[in-house]
Amino acid sequence: MTLDLSFKELVDAAANPNAASGRPLVVAVDCIDEDPDQPRRNFSEQELEELSQSIGEHGVLQPIMLRRSNEVGRYVIVMGARRYRAAQRAGLREMPAFVQEVGLPDRYAQMIENIQRDDLRASEIATFIADRLGAGDTQADISRKLGKPRDWVSRYASVQGMPEFLRARLEGSSIRALYELYQAWRTRPNEIERLCATQDSFSDAQARQLARDVRAAADRANAEDQSPAGPPRSERCDHLPEADLPRAAAKGREAATDGQPPKTRLASQATSAASLAIRVRYQNRAGQLVVDRLATQGSRHAVVLVDGSDHAEEVPTSALTIEEILSR
Repeated sequence: MTLDLSFKELVDAAANPNAASGRPLVVAVDCIDEDPDQPRRNFSEQELEELSQSIGEHGVLQPIMLRRSNEVGRYVIVMGARRYRAAQRAGLREMPAFVQEVGLPDRYAQMIENIQRDDLRASEIATFIADRLGAGDTQADISRKLGKPRDWVSRYASVQGMPEFLRARLEGSSIRALYELYQAWRTRPNEIERLCATQDSFSDAQARQLARDVRAAADRANAEDQSPAGPPRSERCDHLPEADLPRAAAKGREAATDGQPPKTRLASQATSAASLAIRVRYQNRAGQLVVDRLATQGSRHAVVLVDGSDHAEEVPTSALTIEEILSR
C-alpha cells in the first residue's frame, strides 16, 4: 500500500508560524474544497485506491494544508489534494489539517511541493509556467522561485508555442525531446510534422537524430537549388568577343591585386555560415548564435537568441560558451 510519507509540509508549518497554527486541527471533510487553480490536474486511479486503503486502515498520517475560504466555515486546499480525495474515497468524515491565516494562495509553494514529489505531468508544468508568464513573471523569476535552471523553464515555456501535434506527444515524450523537435519545426515545419505522424513518442536521442536528418536534407536541397545553372566560366569566356577578352582578364587581375575574393566565394561562405546552428550558453541560459548579424557594440560582442525569447540580444563574446554546432 502507498503511504504519503513526505513531511515537508509539517516542517514548513513549524518553521512559519504565520502560515499555520502549531498543531493540526480536525476539519470536516465536507467543509473542504479543492483549489481550481492548483498546478496538479491529474491523479492516478491506482495510487488513489492504494492510498485510500491505507487511510481506511491507519487514518491520515500527514495533515493537509488549508486556507480559509471567502465562504464562512469553508476551507480551500493549499497542499494535499490527493490525501483529501483518498480520505473521501475511504469514507472519512474528518481529517487533520493545518490552516493558514493568510487568504491568498502561494502558487509557487504548491508547484514546488508537487515537483519535489515528482507528481506533475509535463503538460501541468507547462500550464503553470504559461500562467506565471501571463501574470507578468519573467522566466528568470520562475527559475529563481522554483530553484530550476533557466533552460528547464525555457523548454516548458516553449510548449505554448508548439503545434498541436507536438503538444499531443507530451505524455509519452520527454520535454527535451519535444523541445528539440520544436526547434527543427520552426524552420522545417512540414518535414517535422510528416515524420512525427509515424511515431507517437520520442526519446531524447531519437528526437536529436530526427532533427539532424531533417536539417541535413534541407542543406542538400539548398545546395542543389543554389548550384550555378549557367555554363562553366571557361565556356563563358570562350563566347566573349575577342576584343573583350583582355578587358575581362584585366578585371580579374584588378580583383586579385586588391586582395578581394571572388563574389562566388563570398556567396558560398555566407551560405555555409547560414546552414550552421551554433548552440551557446550565456549566464545559465541556452540559446542560439545569430551568425548573419553583427553586434552594434563591436567585434567583442555577439548576437544571441535566447531560447523562449522573441528578441535577440547582444552579449560579450567572453561570456559565451559554445555547446553544440549543428547543421540545419
